[in-house]
Amino acid sequence: MTKNVRRAVWVCALGYLMDVADVHLFAVLRASSLADLGVPAARLATVAGWILNAQMAGMLLGAFLWGYWGDRFGRLKVLYGSILLYSAGALGCAFVRGPAAYAGLRFVTGVGLAGETGAAVTLVCELMGPLERGWGVTIVSGIGFLGPVLVIGASRWLPWRQVYALAGACGLLLLALRLRLVEPELFRKGAGAANHAGSWRLLAQPRQRRAVVFCLLAGLPLIFCWSLLNFFSLELGRAVLVAGAAFSQKACLAAFYVGASAGDVLAGLVTQAWGSRLRSLRAFLAAGAALSAVLLVLGPRLRFSPQALYALYFAIGAAGGCWVLFTMLAAEHFGTNIRATTSIVIANLVRGFTVPMVFAFQALRGAMTATDAAAVIGLVLYVPAFAALSRLSETHGLDLDYVERLEGACAS
Repeated sequence: MTKNVRRAVWVCALGYLMDVADVHLFAVLRASSLADLGVPAARLATVAGWILNAQMAGMLLGAFLWGYWGDRFGRLKVLYGSILLYSAGALGCAFVRGPAAYAGLRFVTGVGLAGETGAAVTLVCELMGPLERGWGVTIVSGIGFLGPVLVIGASRWLPWRQVYALAGACGLLLLALRLRLVEPELFRKGAGAANHAGSWRLLAQPRQRRAVVFCLLAGLPLIFCWSLLNFFSLELGRAVLVAGAAFSQKACLAAFYVGASAGDVLAGLVTQAWGSRLRSLRAFLAAGAALSAVLLVLGPRLRFSPQALYALYFAIGAAGGCWVLFTMLAAEHFGTNIRATTSIVIANLVRGFTVPMVFAFQALRGAMTATDAAAVIGLVLYVPAFAALSRLSETHGLDLDYVERLEGACAS
């Protein structure tokens, strides 16, 4: 790797660390922050679900904005704009006085967070060679997923408002590092009106449309691990722990996030060793499905000790930690002129699926136990994911120096 490429990889890794930390700030701080804001314990899960949905709705909106801008105006401009917005949102959360304002600021933060992952992965993929970019993305993801662990550590020493303020300040400091990066040569070659950069007409074509749908389906089980099993670990833990066990949700979250960081590094190593994105992602999804069944189906019958449950959540985090492998697979399926659009939109549509998933979970809990409700949702998501993977193309070693063309249009 050249000096510029190494700098880009490490700066994107630090940026991704801040992104993942901010995405999961509310998951870590929800109990302490909502209690301080006067939310009764009986309504904690409901109010937390609404605020989480507000954040994810913001990420859905941001996906369409940042993706288009990333292909029209540059990957770096998206990184600059997104970090400014989510840092401002995090700073604002330090001063909220009620759940409504809290939800509004998490919505704003979500809009900003939407641009980070896809733009960073796209930037690294386009700067590195076909057989090397897996290593670059492995560094980015392995460091990035330690972000929530740092948040948990900070929350043990600082009040929740100061944790939000610290996250916002660190984001703004990171922006200074990013000002030294340069746009990839592939983007400069593929940009411009002649190549319809960022055009939704390109995505509306049959081949591209099918690829988007299959990538979305393949990624949904990952958000099931992150935004349902992990976020609602407090509620699910009560159903699977031995009676009277002392359970720490922060310890459970930390176990999951450390597992996710280890899993993302492992996913990068496996895909490089096997020379296959699809085979690697299929293996991680299979592990996630099996571990989810242990938690949700066997858990209420076996009853775990807290230590066993933390170990299980570490394993679930490792299985669901192949997020950047999934994002890289999505980015590699499309040409340079819509690569940022598709990678950002796909990643955030998958994240945004949290909204209907949380609504479904809360609705099903009225008719069945929390573990049964989560198991039903998991079954609905894992089966189509495996079918979708069989329809996607292998992209390991693929040359990304190409653009998408409108069908029937003359080459420019």
